[in-house]
Amino acid sequence: MEYKSILVIGAGAVGSAFLESSIGLFKKVGIFDGDIVTKSNMITQPFYNECDISSPISKTAFAISKLNSLESGTEYKGYERYFTEKDFETMKEYDLIADFTDNIKSRLIINEGCVKEGKAAVFASLNEKEGFLYFYNKDSACFNCLFRNSVGKVKEGCESVVSAPEKEFVSFLKENILRFASNKVEGGKILLFNLANNRLLSSMLKKDMECEVCVKHVTKKVEDGFLQVCSSGIKFSYGKSIDLKKLSSILPGSKLYSEFLIFNQNNKSVLISLDGDFLFTGYKKEEARKLITSFIP
Repeated sequence: MEYKSILVIGAGAVGSAFLESSIGLFKKVGIFDGDIVTKSNMITQPFYNECDISSPISKTAFAISKLNSLESGTEYKGYERYFTEKDFETMKEYDLIADFTDNIKSRLIINEGCVKEGKAAVFASLNEKEGFLYFYNKDSACFNCLFRNSVGKVKEGCESVVSAPEKEFVSFLKENILRFASNKVEGGKILLFNLANNRLLSSMLKKDMECEVCVKHVTKKVEDGFLQVCSSGIKFSYGKSIDLKKLSSILPGSKLYSEFLIFNQNNKSVLISLDGDFLFTGYKKEEARKLITSFIP
């Protein structure tokens, strides 16, 4: 397969079913989930049926322990927390991202990370009527392209699920994720699986040229000359954390705060965040670009 490692975000009904069905198929699997295993999970997530819930244990910890005991030859790595913007760096360790979260907010954050880091991704959800898969790669429309044009129509996640995923859906899920991992499914493809009759509908999504994520807010390297002009000034996202303390030592008169650095010069100012975001006020594009290259090697 082209994609030999996968980051599974969300180990609920669909995520745990995929983990169990794909044992040994990837060389490395990351598992991201901040929930603990509860009695109610046993109804829709039989993966956790053997869990002793008398002592609190996270879904991630239990999954890692269970999967490692099977000696499949796969390396499993756990992240016992919810995925946020600060975890974009983690995506760099994996070839493919699988989003099995249960809410739109998480889904949009994950999508932004995939666009920013150039990672292929699968977005999956399930309700009592249908299963949904959307495939993204760096050349296709992103999940936000779909969401911004489908408010009220795109399923948030595993809402309304009252029973464990049926084997037909799990097989559909695994088969198509593996096909995508083998470059046999195009980015931008939508698949809908009808649970009542196992019928499949598919369509292709075109990139929305007004998308705030994959069109208007693409992060590029400094040498690409990408600077976004906005109402508040000129923005640039480096995509990596910045050592603000070190930077303040080479910028006389700058003020260092916990997560920000402010530099004023000749009625112009630069705000720099710990996460590598720059905001220039009063600068022209060429001036901002020149200043960035002096900050970043």
